[in-house]
Amino acid sequence: MEIEYFRTLYDYTYWARDRVLNAAAGMSDEEYARPNGFVYGSVRGIFTHCLAAETSWLARWQGETPTPLPPEELTSVEALASRWRELEAQLRAYLASLSDADTGREVVLRRRDGSETRQPLWQLLTQVVNHATQHRSEAAEALTMVGRSPGDMDFTLYLRERSSA
Repeated sequence: MEIEYFRTLYDYTYWARDRVLNAAAGMSDEEYARPNGFVYGSVRGIFTHCLAAETSWLARWQGETPTPLPPEELTSVEALASRWRELEAQLRAYLASLSDADTGREVVLRRRDGSETRQPLWQLLTQVVNHATQHRSEAAEALTMVGRSPGDMDFTLYLRERSSA
């Protein structure tokens, strides 16, 4: 598969993520952590889950063992956004290092029970984008419910903005 396709998908994913983070900017820590009925409990919970997932997947792709994120460090939108942008830079550097042939490389994954499975990298890259879409949508809905809609996040809007920049 062409790695440029994945670079574009990740660029779009971070563009859309930034729209959601910008909508959340300025929330008090209490608003950010307020229960909202979604699976991860709050806007903070949704964002933290997404950041943790991306952190874990990148570690796995690089042959490392994922380490948990300390949630006490991510109690504000600003702290989480800063950490996420650091991860974004690492993930973009990783994507920049890949060739088309690398997308077919098998990644060994260790399950919680200790067993191993293997999947091609392209499938795992796709999983992270789809995971981000699901939870970004939940965060956007939760923010919209409190008057902080991130607005449209369509891929075609991203492409138009990118081509006019």
